[in-house]
Amino acid sequence: MKLHFVVVNYNSGEWLSRALKSIGGVSNSFEWQVTVVDNASTDESMKIAQHNNPHPGIDWVFNEDNIGFAAANNQVLKESQADYVVLMNPDCELKDHSVDRIISVMDDLTDWGMAGCKIVNEDGSLQPTCKRRFPTPWSALVRMFLLDKIFKGFGKFQNFDYGDKVESDEQPHTVEAISGAFMVVRQPALRDVGLLDEGYFMHCEDLDWCKRFSESSWKVGFVPHAVVEHAKGVSSRSRPIRVLWTLHKGMNRFFDKFYKNTYAWPIRYVVKIGIGVSFILRATSSYARSLFN
Repeated sequence: MKLHFVVVNYNSGEWLSRALKSIGGVSNSFEWQVTVVDNASTDESMKIAQHNNPHPGIDWVFNEDNIGFAAANNQVLKESQADYVVLMNPDCELKDHSVDRIISVMDDLTDWGMAGCKIVNEDGSLQPTCKRRFPTPWSALVRMFLLDKIFKGFGKFQNFDYGDKVESDEQPHTVEAISGAFMVVRQPALRDVGLLDEGYFMHCEDLDWCKRFSESSWKVGFVPHAVVEHAKGVSSRSRPIRVLWTLHKGMNRFFDKFYKNTYAWPIRYVVKIGIGVSFILRATSSYARSLFN
């Protein structure tokens, strides 16, 4: 059984070393390799990681420019021949044989093309994005304007990210979507569905991929007894407004791609206005916080 870990790095500091060290704990029953793709980092993350992880199974790729998350992953995905490919953010750390547990489930459930697991913050709390529904125009507006927090407890105001509600999950089950921070993908499914959409620079390409899996014969699964720690936003802290821009641009692309022929133009127009307003509000808030920090 061959596993291929793909880690796209951008200014992740010492977290990259932690991520690679945790991969070293994967079961010896697997033959594994790692490819680290660096998107023109300006910090010492690659230098530190190479020093701390001199493993012969790690390949290092240095891009001259930041080509984005999807494109950097695709550099490796299009060439990989492994049975399973694991996409893992550089600010993630595997816990308690998480990969071994996911692969064990996927070996039994052969119609699963992709799987994720519980993703926790450094304090152990669950990240909502580890388990997701596909957004509708309404749920997207609920999410963008924090209506789920304002009207907490009202079923109509639900966030499409609900991974923080899975504490009681015990059995593996299918879901609509998982987080791009950590994805285990079966090679035949990758060949059938295709690569990540490089039209997304960063953010929403994972949701897009899950949507395309759902439209194929492959299912997306969730394994609750596997855990990954994710220090969310490590690579984004140096450019918060640029990250917000790519996030909202990705939202717009997702809705145009999958819902253009589903909803009437007035509804789509409202969504687009909402995306624009959300970006302005969140970017303004981010800039204001930076002035006082």
